[in-house]
Amino acid sequence: MATTNYSFEVPTVGANLNTWGGDLNANTEKLDDLLGGDQPVTGIDINSGSIDGTAIGANAASTGAFTTVSASGGVTGALTGNVTGNVTGNVTGNADTATKWATARTISLTGTITGSTSIDGSGNVSIATSGGITNDQIIDLIYPVGCLYETTISENPGTTFSRGTWARFGNGRVTVGQDSSQSEFDGNGETGGSKTHTLTVNEMPEHRHITLHGGSSSSSRPSGWTAVQNNIGPGTFGGGTDDDGWSTSYSKYEGDDAAHNNLQPYVVVYRWKRTAL
Repeated sequence: MATTNYSFEVPTVGANLNTWGGDLNANTEKLDDLLGGDQPVTGIDINSGSIDGTAIGANAASTGAFTTVSASGGVTGALTGNVTGNVTGNVTGNADTATKWATARTISLTGTITGSTSIDGSGNVSIATSGGITNDQIIDLIYPVGCLYETTISENPGTTFSRGTWARFGNGRVTVGQDSSQSEFDGNGETGGSKTHTLTVNEMPEHRHITLHGGSSSSSRPSGWTAVQNNIGPGTFGGGTDDDGWSTSYSKYEGDDAAHNNLQPYVVVYRWKRTAL
């Protein structure tokens, strides 16, 4: 009869010494194989003692439950569960979920944010630059070369901001947005228009001046006429002479041929254009 787990031969009671001796020798060899590592050991519950100088799970890894783990050579593989206490050494891999560090760390940002830094959780992090963003950098961001600047003071913006080269721009002119559909406004920096304009004959409303002459009495003036000469208006009396002797003719030219005002409502400011850094 053999044992269940390791098939040790149980000597038969009453058997001769040779049988007993053979069974004991066979069991001794099997025990030697188990203790020597030649055969797998199963079903053992170790509740005391220690295991030193050998690998656990070297050939067939499995699960383990520990209250304390001290690994001087590192821990390889996935770690499932909570880790309480200090971890000394490098931790490589990703955490599927995380809450926060035991000690919160502060990140301070100073100046222009360029470059990079590393965070190892050992202390607070301060990111510094070479002096931070300067007033000159702010001016260059807000007023790049080519921009316009309007103000109610006459001082050159190069003096006001201590930055850049500026020139007066568009003196005596208003600005208009670029419009590719209109030839007058399709080119950047294009100028046009005039402060005054003299009307041409074609631009004048159609009209004529008529002078009324003669007549036997004022009561017989044609309807609509109240003066003898230089009347302007349609009236009811055309050219020629009527039955009462009234006649008309065109008067002399009137007007000085002067240009009329062409200004829109405006307010005067100082306008500058930045031409260089």
